[in-house]
Amino acid sequence: MGSGKDDPRLEALELRRVANIGEQIDNASLPAGSPMFYYCRCCGLHVATLPESWYEKPPPKACTECAALLTDGIEIDNYDDWLKARGEKPVPR
Repeated sequence: MGSGKDDPRLEALELRRVANIGEQIDNASLPAGSPMFYYCRCCGLHVATLPESWYEKPPPKACTECAALLTDGIEIDNYDDWLKARGEKPVPR
């Protein structure tokens, strides 16, 4: 569908990205057996909390809004790359 540069959903993506800076939980800092927190690879939004034994059903890689952009063929840079370009810390994984 093209680059989508004029797509209003890209402005919403930018707002989600800014709102999600530093909002992620570092799974490595949690005690053993704690649920695992997963975040959208495009905007950092929380997408799932699963037990450590989630192997049967993996978490989504993108939130609903970002998945729709990707489905429409709009290229979105990775949230960690976006954070790095702004001097922010990457999402703890």
